[in-house]
Amino acid sequence: MSSLRPHRQSSAIGFYGFIALLIAAAIISQKARAGEIETGAVLTTEVDSLVKGGLDVGSSGLSNLDLTAHWQNDSGWEAFGYVLGDFGDDFSANRVGDVQVTSNIDCPDGWRLFEAYGKKTFGEDRGYVMAGLINLNGIFDVQDNATVFLNASHGIGVDYSQTGPSIFPTTGLGLVGQWHFTSHQTVRAGVFDGVPGDPYDNKKFVYIKLSAEEGSHWVGEYQYDFTGGFVKLGAWKNTATLDRLDSTGTSDDNGGAYAQVGFTLSGNDDHGLKGWVRAGLANDQLMAIADYVGGGLVYTDPIRGHDSDQLGFAMAAAHFGAPYQVSTGETLKREITYELTYRWDIRDGLSLQPDLQYVQNPYGRTDIDDAVVVGLRLKTDLMALR
Repeated sequence: MSSLRPHRQSSAIGFYGFIALLIAAAIISQKARAGEIETGAVLTTEVDSLVKGGLDVGSSGLSNLDLTAHWQNDSGWEAFGYVLGDFGDDFSANRVGDVQVTSNIDCPDGWRLFEAYGKKTFGEDRGYVMAGLINLNGIFDVQDNATVFLNASHGIGVDYSQTGPSIFPTTGLGLVGQWHFTSHQTVRAGVFDGVPGDPYDNKKFVYIKLSAEEGSHWVGEYQYDFTGGFVKLGAWKNTATLDRLDSTGTSDDNGGAYAQVGFTLSGNDDHGLKGWVRAGLANDQLMAIADYVGGGLVYTDPIRGHDSDQLGFAMAAAHFGAPYQVSTGETLKREITYELTYRWDIRDGLSLQPDLQYVQNPYGRTDIDDAVVVGLRLKTDLMALR
């Protein structure tokens, strides 16, 4: 089976680089009065079972530990650190065979410095600038109404994630700015390391490498908020030169765009039915996925007495471009994943979530049977349970 994972080379600053980042954060913090440090620890564990179709029927366990520390003061200065610990099997790659990945914590084992940045807010909280190791998907292409779903495409569209940007589980250096023009309109932009490292090299704690050959990654997004919803329009570009899939030469036109609409059908922020639709495009001369469309509905408080529980249904469809199909010698269909999920908030900081996904045409291939995946996720906020 062909792989979408880009070949990456990186150098690592390892433990000494981490110490250097901490020193830099300390220097920044000295410019303002001492603030309060908030810490967090969230453990997510799940068992995923392929019960039919796919590559290899069976079950796998996944776990993810998020350790965070956040400092801020009254002068608008902030510092944030985030360490990831991920353990388990490559469930989608080894069992399902899909391209979109059925679990958003499915990745190679390892401890990683996920984020470490400084941030300055200004203009009466209308704008900010931040720099350091940054998760691009924490700011750009955020699917606000889709957070309950497990499939990775509902975190960031596969049309975008296939380029290997600064996202889970490996991030790179970045510089991001945002400004609220009005109460309804926001513009944000960022530039990131073009190749933030290889997530399969789990022996390194942090990766930093800047080079002209690997280029940079630019992204911009406009957001318009209206009563009960929003519209987001984004565009991105990698500056590195890549080989064309049809082997006719190289190109530096590796870019794409996405659009998202979120809406409320009933209720308000704390109760009722919300939905969203997202679509994205990439350059099919360079990337395998030419376009993507996804969306879904989420009902909050579906059962009386369970105010924060959520019930959701979503769909995600990825289309393989013609040049990629020709390059692999395969005729690939559109991969479509349907997901039904329910998150039961047992108490503050503790939730249990059964999940069902049906993957039609895994990796677009007709020789792989449609896959049925059943999952059960337990999420524990260790700080809330103290």
